[in-house]
Amino acid sequence: MKLINCDLGECLTPDPDKAIMPLVDMANIACGGHAGDVTSMEKTLKLAKQYDVKVGAHPSYLDQENFGRISHDLSAGELCEILLKQVTEFQGLCQQYEVDMHYIKPHGALYHDMMHKPEVLNVMCQLIKTVNPSLDLVVQAGLHQDQMAEKAEQTSINFIYEAFADRGYHGNQMIPRTEPGAMLKDAEDIVAQYRLFSQEHSFQIDTICFHSDHPASAVALKLIKAGADQGSTNV
Repeated sequence: MKLINCDLGECLTPDPDKAIMPLVDMANIACGGHAGDVTSMEKTLKLAKQYDVKVGAHPSYLDQENFGRISHDLSAGELCEILLKQVTEFQGLCQQYEVDMHYIKPHGALYHDMMHKPEVLNVMCQLIKTVNPSLDLVVQAGLHQDQMAEKAEQTSINFIYEAFADRGYHGNQMIPRTEPGAMLKDAEDIVAQYRLFSQEHSFQIDTICFHSDHPASAVALKLIKAGADQGSTNV
């Protein structure tokens, strides 16, 4: 099965992180853009360390009011500045708690802008070069993958290609959150899509994402874990 990643440390009520952390391989930890603060980052890093989960920075546009899901028109310099502040603060906490930061995965509108605007992708790559050139960058699987592969080669940055277990798709394209069917509502459907993406595909998939702010996704993760413990591929 593919590695499971999940967006965590988002200061949700009730907080699902403690229940979800043992069920995932990679924790994308909010670092103050769309959600999170020093306290939440520390708490989530400790959980990840406890369960030996790889951690990555999950930066965003500075927009907690809209949970980072609205695009912002910033210059490359402005965008780099706000992302560098988020990621370096997170990196400092990783060092403090002796946890390795393995990758960066942008959140929400920033993620989608990265996939459609070369100038935003350039900022993300420059951010990695500035912070730690050995960090990976998480990008969307099946979308502009030839161009992504070319960019990875040009920059010597390893790209991790992800699909989404709980998002609706039209072909290789995710359905926008503003449209019906954007989120799969049934946990069984999310499990089924996870199984589908875990099989051979026409495009590379390295990891599959679940959203912690979507209750059905948390249930799906428990079902997947239960199936794995029973040695079954059917849930």
